[in-house]
Formats: sequence, C-alpha cells, structure tokens
Amino acid sequence: MNSYRAAALVAAWVLMVLSASAASACSCGQSSAKDKFAEADLVVKGRMKLVTFGVEIPDPRSEGEAPRLTRGDFEVDKVLKGTFKGKTLSVYTGAGMGDCGRLGDFLNAAFYYHSDKFGVYEFGLSKTEFAGETLYSTSICDYAKGPKDGQE
Repeated sequence: MNSYRAAALVAAWVLMVLSASAASACSCGQSSAKDKFAEADLVVKGRMKLVTFGVEIPDPRSEGEAPRLTRGDFEVDKVLKGTFKGKTLSVYTGAGMGDCGRLGDFLNAAFYYHSDKFGVYEFGLSKTEFAGETLYSTSICDYAKGPKDGQE
C-alpha cells in the first residue's frame, strides 16, 4: 500500500508541475470580454460538430515540420459580428498544453453537441489568408462564451 501512496504522490506532483508550467507558458493581457469581442474579426454562435486533433497546416515561413493544430467543424447558428455566409465553419486552435489553444473548449462543445444547455458556444475568431484560403482561428486570448462559465 505504501508504494501505491508514493506513486499517487509522485503522479499528483507531476500533474501539478505540468499544469503550472502550462499556465505560465501562455498569458494574455487583461482585456474585458467587451474588448475581446471588439477585437475579433468574426464572432459566431453555434455548436461544435466534430473535432480533429493533430491537423498539419504547412507554414511557408518555417522550415521543417508543419505545426499541428486542432480543427473544429463548427455549425453556425448565428453570426454576432462580421460576415460569414456558410452553415459550417472550420475553426483552428492549438493542439496541446502551452500553445494558448482552446482544445478543452472544443472537446467540451463537441461532447455536448446535442445538449441545449451545454452545447452552444460563442467564439471570437481571427481571420487569416493562407495559401489563397481564408482560415479562422481562436486562442485563450480571444473572446469566448461557453454555456456554463459565462464570458471569458
């Protein structure tokens, strides 16, 4: 039983260190939700239908490996700011700890896709032109409103 306690203690310590390093690796200015909303190129409200982890987007500015991102297929119920004509929007965010992504929000939104209470999210998006294509992305520094937590 002592080895179990020791293993649990070590696992708890490792988890604490990893979460502390992830928290300090990414920081944003202290902007209000209103300011973050105003800074977004596009703000959409809807549901996350599908999340794909580890999507590679080639970056012509860097040599070597392409960055790995998370892509969410977001069903747009309403456009709150900006213009978007389609019903489904590909939204990109970071793929792991320390890269300022919204992986947790994406997964939570997809898990509760069918729930009226927990499935609806609002995301503020940044627009980027890349290889002749328009890409939308979001990070923890951008506007977001989840069903439980109000505004971030």
